[in-house]
Amino acid sequence: MTNNITLSEIAEILKKRNKILLICHIRPDGDTLASAFALKSVLEEMGKKIICSSSDKVADRLSFLCDDTVYLPNELPKDFTPDLVVSVDVASNSMLGNCKELISIAESIKIDHHESDEQFADHNYTVSESASCSEIIYDLINILTPNMSDKVCELLYAGISFDTGCFKHSNVTKETHEKAAYLISRNVDSALINQKLFGNKTKKEIEALKMAYNNLEFFADGKIAVTCITNLMREEKGLSEDDIADLAQIPIEIDDVIIGATLKEKGDKPGNYKISMRSRPGTNAGAVCKMLNGGGHVCAAGGLVIANTKEEAINLVVNAALTEIK
Repeated sequence: MTNNITLSEIAEILKKRNKILLICHIRPDGDTLASAFALKSVLEEMGKKIICSSSDKVADRLSFLCDDTVYLPNELPKDFTPDLVVSVDVASNSMLGNCKELISIAESIKIDHHESDEQFADHNYTVSESASCSEIIYDLINILTPNMSDKVCELLYAGISFDTGCFKHSNVTKETHEKAAYLISRNVDSALINQKLFGNKTKKEIEALKMAYNNLEFFADGKIAVTCITNLMREEKGLSEDDIADLAQIPIEIDDVIIGATLKEKGDKPGNYKISMRSRPGTNAGAVCKMLNGGGHVCAAGGLVIANTKEEAINLVVNAALTEIK
């Protein structure tokens, strides 16, 4: 992983551009949204026109992070022609989704924190030691302006908390806590933000949790746990893809499980199973997911398998996981 630009150089480019498109990754989560809208807020205060886009709509439970529309690629305002495109928290070209074409319409910058060798922008800046992209945006904003608004502080705290699982994941560092402490000192209501991120579930989301637990399977003497939700299972319960979004942690929370994976069949592409994988420290989920058309962090990664049946999809994931356990 090689950066071809510094954070200070990114700041200088941002200062010189007037119309900037910020791209979030597919199925936008709390970190990519917080990163985009915190940066958007600061750049707008500098007098710039900013538009945020993603290949997918924002889930209702995360809409509090957005003060404006997150445009689908085909819905961008006709009168908006960016002179710079910046992706935030996007590890790979595939994570751009339908925004792939947008990355090349102007000079482009990638800002990310995932372990990935995929450098799809003109300028690429990745800090894999950061627990969240919001931490990098925190540093960038401190270069851009000496005055971070309360709104920006709230967004950055939310992004950091989201991607660290409320600071319980192994990617949390001393710097993560120091940045969060500063943001809280700025009157950020951390309890309210964490309640919105982790404490509010709909009845349908509870139904999704029940489904995930009921479909857990164990392999390798209990070292591997997998749950899988197919389109048919989801549709029978009247669940949307948003309803099943927050299931990645379930398998790894079980005692003695070293690698946990959640598989979800994609509604628009039957037979395509999205993988969310988590692992204990010392076991590399990112390495496993590299074998499964994906990648990510050591203890949190994602991938994709194509299979004719649920059983075939699970076997592909388990066989890949076994190579890491051995």
